[in-house]
Amino acid sequence: MKKLVSLFFATLFFAGLSSAQTNGTLSWDGLTRNYIVYLPSTYTPGSSFPLVFVLHGFTQSSSTIMDVSGFNDVAEDNDFIAVYPNGVNNGWNTNAGFPGGSTADDIGFIGALIDEMHLLYNIDTNKVYSCGFSAGGYMSHRLACESDRCFAAIASVSGTMSNNAFNDCVPSKNMPVMQIHGTSDIVVNYNGGFGGKSVDDVINLWVANNSCPTTPVVTLLPDINTTDGSTVEQNIFEPCTDSATVILLKVIGGGHQWPGSTSLLGGIGNINKDIIASEEIWNFFSGYSCPVTTSVSENLNSAFAFNIQNLGEGIYNLILNDSQQKGFSFSIFDLTGKIISTEKIITPSLSFNIDLSKYSNGVYFLNFISESESKTIKLIR
Repeated sequence: MKKLVSLFFATLFFAGLSSAQTNGTLSWDGLTRNYIVYLPSTYTPGSSFPLVFVLHGFTQSSSTIMDVSGFNDVAEDNDFIAVYPNGVNNGWNTNAGFPGGSTADDIGFIGALIDEMHLLYNIDTNKVYSCGFSAGGYMSHRLACESDRCFAAIASVSGTMSNNAFNDCVPSKNMPVMQIHGTSDIVVNYNGGFGGKSVDDVINLWVANNSCPTTPVVTLLPDINTTDGSTVEQNIFEPCTDSATVILLKVIGGGHQWPGSTSLLGGIGNINKDIIASEEIWNFFSGYSCPVTTSVSENLNSAFAFNIQNLGEGIYNLILNDSQQKGFSFSIFDLTGKIISTEKIITPSLSFNIDLSKYSNGVYFLNFISESESKTIKLIR
């Protein structure tokens, strides 16, 4: 049984400290998963910041990709929260099907971690993004293809898609995508192979999905560092439906690396110094957000895990239909998508009051999440 339970929470807040790095664990699908979160110094309780997932490569860890990517500095400068999850046995379920590869429910885990970040830090759920290195890039593409959560945009550095993931890709929306890849990558070959698709295959998939023009605008970026053995060719595919641009930063001569990294432990081959991948990714992400809401149930029935009774004056009574329900969480957000209230109930009674009386008259949405379902309904104050 898949269950969302917060098990551990240790935050390094000290008096006078301007920012914080947080370690946490989450129980999902019978496994205890862990992660690192970076909160910028501008974060305060009640803030509603964007969230960026940064996924490590195969054999790496959350702390490795945090160091390699330098995303903490970018989060600090741009007011978003960065989260670095750990894959099972330092890998991700990329649907590659190779012996010994992870079979964990990573799509479900990342979705559960979004809920956890929402409950703990009141993240802006319309501005959730995923990027990653190598296998973490593969995983970001899978999230864009298969997750029932709305990722506003994704990016991949030195990672494409497995053949299985490519064939199973059925995106639920037009997806803004940035791909950064070295032409001399000997681990994830630019031209594909060993059960993986080429960079061009992946770009073409997203170009078709987003109804972009098939011919990009190509610009050779300035060769700022002439000693790094590489240059960057920018390929922009636009205009696209819903402005979901696809960008390829083709690192000519670049290796299996995170461009701009100062770490020598990130990969193999030339590290391009003409761009800083994390800054390029955030600049891309910051232009996108998800719709306020995508699926709202107007009416509930006994098939759902709960019912809502309007008691008047902005008071609603949530009634559980299943007496065996182990726990649930819910959030209230307004028409702009701003989260105004969130609750996590571990051992609930069969009913629970929701009080909107302290808020202005208008339309609100309740997002209910339990072990068995996630449902969003409209409430009127």
